[in-house]
Amino acid sequence: MTSGRALWARAACDPELPGELRRLIGLGSAASRGQRRQLNRQLDRFPGRVIFAADLDWDMRTLLARAQRAVDEVLGSEVLAVGLFDADGPALRRHEWDIACALRSFTRVRALPATDASVGEMTAAVVEAQHQALDVAVAATTRRISSLENYADQVAVADAALRDWQSSLRQAGLNDAYFDLLARTAADELAVSELGQLTDRAAQMAEALVHGLGQAEAAAEVLALPPRAG
Repeated sequence: MTSGRALWARAACDPELPGELRRLIGLGSAASRGQRRQLNRQLDRFPGRVIFAADLDWDMRTLLARAQRAVDEVLGSEVLAVGLFDADGPALRRHEWDIACALRSFTRVRALPATDASVGEMTAAVVEAQHQALDVAVAATTRRISSLENYADQVAVADAALRDWQSSLRQAGLNDAYFDLLARTAADELAVSELGQLTDRAAQMAEALVHGLGQAEAAAEVLALPPRAG
């Protein structure tokens, strides 16, 4: 993902929860005191079906935030809004919930009391196998999150292409002004040609005048009277 926004996980909830409860959860810190009381009463009816950021350790919280950001970017895309792209919102929210459940399990396992592997080889082997199992599970969920992010990246590319296309249409709307410039350019080129012809004619006229004046001066010299004798 290329977004530079800070990663903050929000509460993840089972998509099967009632819509009003999911709406209250989505309000987060913006919920009023009355809405928070209403939320707490309803949460008691659905234990374990809402996972708050505080339920996860820091690493798992960051992974949840990555998944949520990817889902949000797909569902908030411009290509989806204008109907050029079909995203399965419920399926994406199910992915988010499944990931959150896995991350909660990882947090709980990571919080289990550490066993002293120095007790003996058998204990060390068990501890090593447990660590490997956790690593494999975390890696699998991380790959799932990366797949969501790749999906979001491709949607972002489509969004960029849509914005480019829209911009090109807006710019094309200005073509008439540029066509007018081209028409003026053609008129200017014609005027330049006409002015060139006029300049040539003026030069010819000037040359003729110079020649004519020379002849006039010569004629005047012939007609000039001799000076009077004193």
